[in-house]
Amino acid sequence: MRSSAPSPLPRLLLFAIALVVLWRLTLGMPEVVSDRRAQRIAQGVLLSAGVVALVWGLLRYDRLPWRVAGWSAAAGSNLRAFAAGIALWLLPAAAGVALCLWLDWATLSPRPGATNPALLLPGIALAVLLSEALPEELGLRGYVQGLVGRHAPAWAALLAQLAVFVAFAWAVGALDSLQQWMFVPGLGLILGYARALSGRLWTCIGIHWAWMTATQWLLAAFDIGGAQTLLFVACVLLPSTTIGIVLGLQRPDFDWRRRER
Repeated sequence: MRSSAPSPLPRLLLFAIALVVLWRLTLGMPEVVSDRRAQRIAQGVLLSAGVVALVWGLLRYDRLPWRVAGWSAAAGSNLRAFAAGIALWLLPAAAGVALCLWLDWATLSPRPGATNPALLLPGIALAVLLSEALPEELGLRGYVQGLVGRHAPAWAALLAQLAVFVAFAWAVGALDSLQQWMFVPGLGLILGYARALSGRLWTCIGIHWAWMTATQWLLAAFDIGGAQTLLFVACVLLPSTTIGIVLGLQRPDFDWRRRER
């Protein structure tokens, strides 16, 4: 490893531009299959492979290990972090859904004539993992936040990844409504917080994967009465609060003014 690390700004600009180009090219590719979800999975394979290649190339050029991106060399450690991230989001979300149904704040009923909800879930889960959770977390909370964290305090690395995340979402057309402008920055803050305190990329992947899979599955498989209340309480409020409290209790001595080791 080089003794004096270069400024991260040129790398961040290069990486952000490469991400946008990769997403636009991949999402604009001709349909290779007739099924929309299968097409999304195919696009996800290209996105994940492309981001892995980009991060690998930049880390190799700077002679940096994968742990800079929060990726452990031990597969078991990554798997445990992934499971922890899923649990951090899924358990309070399930409790939130139960609470909303019990208090009659919301109702759930399978869509008439739609595919069995259980059969929808695997395809949605795979599509989310490959097209959203893995490439976005590796690129943004992994590489961007990890790289800036070597040069600047943890709070600055958190804000840097947030700025790149929002700019990236805008550039690829993911901020096309007021709801998305309200949601995406909050998502970036929560995932960046989890990355900082856990130090594990796969914790963020687990949170992101559980969050988007469950939300998209609920919207695709069910008619939801009181959808806004259910999605806010069960998918945002309770999981976000739980993530903040649990990780804060695990790292009570975390210093946002320090750089990553």
